[in-house]
Amino acid sequence: MMFDIEHLSFLEIARRELNTNKLPEKIRDGLNTIYTKKAKAGFYRPKIINEKVTDQKQNKHPIKLGKKNSVYNVLIIWYLFNSDTGKTKNLLQEYAKNGVCNETLNELIDLTKKQYLEFFCLGVIRENIQEIIKCLNSSSFDLFSERLPSPFSENKNNTFDITPMLAIYSQDIPWESYMSQYQIAEELFTVKDFEKAKEVLKNLEVNSLIRLPVIKALNKKIIAIEAEAKDAWDYFQNALN
Repeated sequence: MMFDIEHLSFLEIARRELNTNKLPEKIRDGLNTIYTKKAKAGFYRPKIINEKVTDQKQNKHPIKLGKKNSVYNVLIIWYLFNSDTGKTKNLLQEYAKNGVCNETLNELIDLTKKQYLEFFCLGVIRENIQEIIKCLNSSSFDLFSERLPSPFSENKNNTFDITPMLAIYSQDIPWESYMSQYQIAEELFTVKDFEKAKEVLKNLEVNSLIRLPVIKALNKKIIAIEAEAKDAWDYFQNALN
């Protein structure tokens, strides 16, 4: 018999996408609202949920076969909407009804412009967000079966890695403090005081609650410049000898 539902629940799929055994409460509650609450979900739920399946062992609110990527996509949209389940459901509704989402997508674009500190610290790439928006605007992209690009840049080997968002919902993050410390390191880098810049970055890395890709990026710049300077000095010394 052909199975017409995914064998994993939407919460289990989310755990695998985020590479965790336990979802933060905020993520779990958000997904439950989006996938189980029928209010303002009349268009998108029938496209991803199959509660009429018979003769098969199933989870409650089972995901239709081939629609598990909707969980990954919902996590991204919900994150970009700053954890607003209402706005996320509105976008899913408009997309399910029209195949594109113009009105709610404009809200998403406006909101992402205001999340500079968090996006900067986590390594969210504006170009990636533009690609996400491009997919949501495309009639050839299926939001419920295909995968959106990840907004994060940290994992170059996995363009669909969304695990950085896990830390955001596990604890309160002092974004302003991180940003101000990073700016100090960047100013030291600008005036070529690399040792002090590395010291500030090291302290920030040790004391930060989450991994900050910007630390790694600036350290790589410093290492590259120092290596280039050393090569030039070695060449000069060899020329003198």
